[in-house]
Parts: sequence; C-alpha cells; structure tokens
Amino acid sequence: MTIDFHAHILPRCDHGCHSSAMAHEQLKLIKNYGTRAVVATPHFYPNEDSIGSFLAGRDGALEAMKRKLPLEDLPTVYPAAEVLVCEGLHKMESLEKLAVAGTNVILLEMPIGRWSDLLLDTVLGVRKRGLEPVLAHIDRYDVEAVKELLEKGIKAQINADAFGFFKSGRVYLDLAREGRIVALGSDLHEAKIGTYRRFVYAKHKLGPLADEVFARSAALLKDAIPLSAAESLDVAIP
Repeated sequence: MTIDFHAHILPRCDHGCHSSAMAHEQLKLIKNYGTRAVVATPHFYPNEDSIGSFLAGRDGALEAMKRKLPLEDLPTVYPAAEVLVCEGLHKMESLEKLAVAGTNVILLEMPIGRWSDLLLDTVLGVRKRGLEPVLAHIDRYDVEAVKELLEKGIKAQINADAFGFFKSGRVYLDLAREGRIVALGSDLHEAKIGTYRRFVYAKHKLGPLADEVFARSAALLKDAIPLSAAESLDVAIP
C-alpha cells in the first residue's frame, strides 16, 4: 500500500492548506496518483506556539474535514504533526499528543544549519521519553550529520525531491536498502500536481525498495487511528 508520510492537508492549520475545499482537492489529487493513506503533518514550532494552542487549531481543522469532506471516498488520513526540533523539546509537557494519532511515532523536523550536540541529544531524549522519532525530509540536510543520528537507531523519512539529482539519489537508495528510511513523503503544500508527479517518480526510482519502505511505514502506523474511524476527536487525538 502506498503511504504518503508527510503532507500539509489540514485546512487553515498551517500554510499548506487554506480551506476545506483545498483539502478536498489535495486528497483527490493524492488518490488519483494511487496513494491510499496519508499522514497529515501541519507544522508545530515550539518557539512560536504552545502545544495546547496548536492542538486547538488542529482540532478545528479535523472537525471541518469530518463535517465537510466525503472521507470514505478519499485516502485514509492519519492526524499528526511536523515538529521542529529545538533544544529542550524532549522536556515539553504533552509532547506525546503530537505523535501520529494512536501511536508513539513523532515526525521531527531538524533546523537548517549545523546541529549542536545539545540538539542531537534532544532527538535522543525524545526517544528516551518513549516516543519513536522519525526525521522528516532528511534529503534537506548534510548527509553525514543525518547518518550520525541514523547510526544511533533514529528512523528517517525522505521527500520525493530526494531523487531529483542522480548523485544524491544514490545515497538515499543505499539508506533505503539498509532499512534506515522508513517513509516517503510528498510534503504537499496546496494542490500542486507537480509535487505528486515527483512523488510517483520517487516511487519509480526506489523500484522494488518502494514496497519495503511502504511496509515499514505501515508497521509504524499499525495502531494509528484514522480520522474517518474516530468516534470523536478525543479518540483521534490522544
């Protein structure tokens, strides 16, 4: 099953989606390209927002989708977040609520630039807390810095753009073969057809490895609660 592990599809929850109508267009686009499940990952910036405020906004977006969209005819949506890593993130109260609904899997976005030891320790601290960190779009960062975390057992997600250049694409193919990459994401913002064409191209470049990557994603989402199946938002968002 094809799973898009990183997409910005929650209406008015961040800059990726402006309305329920746009969310509908995004989900139709995702479906038309053969993707059957998508993890909704609005940005959470701990230096700009509180977890409570973020969840209130996300609740509103999820309520709008449940009320206005024909979810039964669209790809399965799993509520989550894309959490920017800052020093001390692992100590934040209620951090678990930013994991994929029903799981302990949390998508972490590293800052651009050199990563301090304290920042690396923060990622490991998130794991010590009982969460399962997955590094978002590792193709954006220095590969040696990424490998330092991967060698400590941290999992990784790549964006479809990782295969836009032959040389860098080979690096990510090797990491996929090693089992380090557990997810592929479109990082969809708005309903951009080109973004999803790149997602399909990335699947093609992965070849037989694509099924292995999607199987790893499915394993991470084994206990995830999809928006359409949740009886209430209290269930959908632990």
